[in-house]
Amino acid sequence: MQLRDKLQQDIVILDGGFGTTVEQFGYDVKHELWSSNLLQSNPEAVYKVHKAFVDSGAEIILTNTYQASVQSFLNNGITKDEARTYLEKAVELATRAAGDKAIVAGSLGPYGAMLGNGSEYTGDYKETEEDYIQYHKERLDILIEAGVNVFAFETIPNIEEIKAVKKLLRYYPDIEAWISITLKDSDHLSDGTSLEAVIREINEIDNILAFGVNCTSVKVIDGAVDKLITLSDKPLILYPNSGRKYDAVKKIWIDQQDESLVEAAVKWQAKGVKIIGGCCQVGPEEISELVRTLRT
Repeated sequence: MQLRDKLQQDIVILDGGFGTTVEQFGYDVKHELWSSNLLQSNPEAVYKVHKAFVDSGAEIILTNTYQASVQSFLNNGITKDEARTYLEKAVELATRAAGDKAIVAGSLGPYGAMLGNGSEYTGDYKETEEDYIQYHKERLDILIEAGVNVFAFETIPNIEEIKAVKKLLRYYPDIEAWISITLKDSDHLSDGTSLEAVIREINEIDNILAFGVNCTSVKVIDGAVDKLITLSDKPLILYPNSGRKYDAVKKIWIDQQDESLVEAAVKWQAKGVKIIGGCCQVGPEEISELVRTLRT
């Protein structure tokens, strides 16, 4: 009942972008596994980032497993048993950092994250339903066995993948989860599907307790908020990036002008958004500012 209980609060603060924060802390994440590579090369760096977000006031922190699907590990020459060990380590590190101050949610990045070509921001991939289900199920099962009960199917850009997650979750009635998507613009999922069609699918998933948008600019999310509130049966979760655009070839973020996360968050809270945090390029300082602003 961890997430369900949190949703009884007026506002809940989520953490920020793990991969970009660990990079800002001075650690190299230019790897096929992105920040998940640190689970094997430097686990204490993972702990330090989690702890920084907890100390900043985040009430929910996400495991460093966004890129860490079993298939992603296999693609990098790591065995399935080793992948299990690293995923278990991710849970241990997040749980240690959270203590009794935050709950831990398992981060489940989309199929596009494994491809490493930025397609989690475009939805430009097409696999079978079974491929999507298997991709998510392997990691989900390991994280459940490691003690996680709250999950974030996040940065989902593709309607067929959402449908596959919907089918998968029928077999996991006891977990609590949210789904967050990336947007092409304020009216469309990244793959071009209308927001209305996406929300219809999400509304039918019983154990999805919250729905929203992440790793999309504040400006685009702000333009979608009223529609999200009107159409969604679920409490809303919003965690935008800093507004920068990701260059998948150079693996860097390109500056773009965006609106203030904190200023937008004040409006979102007033409209009833339940969970607010940040994604890429949003660090502990920004989360601290959210806490100070939204909890006064």
